[in-house]
Amino acid sequence: MRISLRWKLSLLITTLVVLAVVLVGVFLLRQQQQSLTAEMTKRGLTIAKNFAASAKTPLVTNDELTLAVLVKDAMTDPDVAYVILADTDGKVLAQSDPSRTEGPIARPADLRPLRDEILVQTYRTAGRRIIDFAVPLVYSRVPVGAIYLGFSQRAIDAALDRARTEALVITFGMIVLGVAGGVGLAALLSRPIHRLVDGTRAIGQGDLSVSLRVTSRDEIGLLTESFNQMARSLREKEMIKRAFTRYVAREVVEEILKDPERLVLSGERREVTVLFCDVRGFTRMSERMSPEEVVSLLNDFYTLMIETTFKNDGTLDKFMGDAVMAIFGAPIAHPDHSLRAVKTAIAMQEGIVELAERRRKAGQEPIAVGIGVSAGEAVAGTVGTEDRMEYTVIGDTVNLAARLESNAKTGQILISQRTHEGVRDAIRTQPLGKIRVKGKEEEIEVYEVTGMIADGRGVD
Repeated sequence: MRISLRWKLSLLITTLVVLAVVLVGVFLLRQQQQSLTAEMTKRGLTIAKNFAASAKTPLVTNDELTLAVLVKDAMTDPDVAYVILADTDGKVLAQSDPSRTEGPIARPADLRPLRDEILVQTYRTAGRRIIDFAVPLVYSRVPVGAIYLGFSQRAIDAALDRARTEALVITFGMIVLGVAGGVGLAALLSRPIHRLVDGTRAIGQGDLSVSLRVTSRDEIGLLTESFNQMARSLREKEMIKRAFTRYVAREVVEEILKDPERLVLSGERREVTVLFCDVRGFTRMSERMSPEEVVSLLNDFYTLMIETTFKNDGTLDKFMGDAVMAIFGAPIAHPDHSLRAVKTAIAMQEGIVELAERRRKAGQEPIAVGIGVSAGEAVAGTVGTEDRMEYTVIGDTVNLAARLESNAKTGQILISQRTHEGVRDAIRTQPLGKIRVKGKEEEIEVYEVTGMIADGRGVD
């Protein structure tokens, strides 16, 4: 049978298109399955750990009611298949299945027994795939039991079924287009399709810098342009993700989303204001407190520092035990960075006073802080290694802020001369004269912040 070149080329185009779509679809489905499984495993492990942390105390105190409530709360998650709580002898103390009586725990034979480490295993039962999380319970370094939490993979299977259906629809559409293309479209279609396949593979391997040249104004050209838009969107999202994970700067989220290119993370000289805040007498205080009380106090302190800093669009640079360092003017520049920093310092002191009063009413030891603020030029940028990086500022301005904080008395806010020049029209201050600080040969002029100016006039 004689077959025309048109049909041969159409068949070739169709074959290439089908092959490309299938390969990309299989690769993406596999990537999606791995990603969904990893996310579900991570979420299940988090639930299991939280459950284990909450169950230790009631398990030790034989609080069966609390254990039952914890099991009931865990089962509110639609993906949780079962929860079993057992003691060190393997006796079931609480479980999600009311039809089972308490007794020796029964586990699938193909699952490894729990030792001293958390086990994450997968097995199939009644046509369902289950991710089993086994977490040992240790109280004061003494094993007291274990929890077993099962996570159903029905959500993953449903998502993959939808993806397969979409892949089949796309494949069928591409086959129809390939057959109808003919000889004239063969040469035009082959090159851009191959480029799209290569670009998709590059993105799958993590290369988000891919940009394909648009060679036509037909559907393939639109597809190529859409691919480039997708690559740009992925780059922007990756930039935002890195900003979150490396700098934990919630205050710059909206600015980044509006214009991601404004976010400068490479080294550069910037006019910034640096704030240091430290809890006074924390070491002696912590010696009189239990570890749980110390952690609770630090969490309250950190929460206050984060809220006040982010409220004024500052960046919380780092935690240093009982002290924090905040930056204003980087990575997002603000002309009034000094005023934002001093407002934050005032809000911190007011918040500490309220926190101290709450602790005093609760019969706990109150806390107080000293704050130092310094404005000036600093080198701002990303430092670290490829595996671990952080955004910070370096320079004499940072050192001076730390020295001012160390010289500040309880409840005091000290600012430098340059900071005072930037806030004198809005902040009430009291000159303290010149003091000598470590690392400076000459004495520096220091001011104490006493509050905000209601009428907006400056005070020398």
